[in-house]
Amino acid sequence: MKHISTLIAASALALFACEDGHGSEFVDEPVEIAFEARVADLPFACGQTYTNLGTDAASGTPQDFRIYVYDVRLVTDAGEEHPFDLDDDGLHQGGGVALLDFEDGTGACNNGTAELHTTLKGTVRAQPRHSDGEAGYSEIRFRIGIPGEQNHADLTTLPAPLNDTTLSWSWNAGHIFFSAWGVFGGDAPFPVGVHVGSTGCMGDAMLGEVVACSNANSPEIALAGFDHDSSKIVIDWGAMFAGLSLAAPSAACEEVEGEVSCGCHSFGPEPLCTPFFSQLGLDWSNGKNVAGQSVFRVQ
Repeated sequence: MKHISTLIAASALALFACEDGHGSEFVDEPVEIAFEARVADLPFACGQTYTNLGTDAASGTPQDFRIYVYDVRLVTDAGEEHPFDLDDDGLHQGGGVALLDFEDGTGACNNGTAELHTTLKGTVRAQPRHSDGEAGYSEIRFRIGIPGEQNHADLTTLPAPLNDTTLSWSWNAGHIFFSAWGVFGGDAPFPVGVHVGSTGCMGDAMLGEVVACSNANSPEIALAGFDHDSSKIVIDWGAMFAGLSLAAPSAACEEVEGEVSCGCHSFGPEPLCTPFFSQLGLDWSNGKNVAGQSVFRVQ
């Protein structure tokens, strides 16, 4: 009996690790963080045509919308960060990285899959809870992308979702962190979109060399006013195209085998990459964070 009592006491100490002196207890607790894809105020859906997009109020339909995220943290009012450890599910979460997948393979999203993944599942370390039972967080922070040591590894050695070949360039160049594409142009349709990934990468991973990239292109997103019990994070596909003319191909678009494509693959061209990157709070010239991202918001 004494041994059982000791175990119970130890378990209680592990659960209620400490108090902050203001009536708050710190516990490790399972948490789910919900994301919702939209186009302005409308739900995002493959096969749906949306209007009033870009600088010229064009119409378009989605072709892809997938994002890798990692280094998720919940932040207290005092600015203390509490890491969110992602569960491994063998499909969309693994290796400390999650793939948010909003396309379902229908309509113009014909290179995608039927499976969706819109909720991060994991555990917050030492989560603060006030005496009234309310969570003690007011902000969420996370990074778009993949940690450098995993970004350039052989895909066949990585767990899902890091082994997705549709979200990678030649493997020395690494993964595609963020993919947002659509079809525009009405009667003469053409694709417009962005693949965000690290650039300026040096080193041959096949020879065991460490790969270093001058432009990490892995923005940190910080969203105030977040309550994980009631908030969701909206990610706006339409906002990605806000700085572009979409009704007709621009001079920056290219024609390959008779097909016009207006894509930024992080390497360029600048007239397409700069406005795409700015929506994510990235400076395309150096791959660093700047103020003013407009794609993510808390609701």
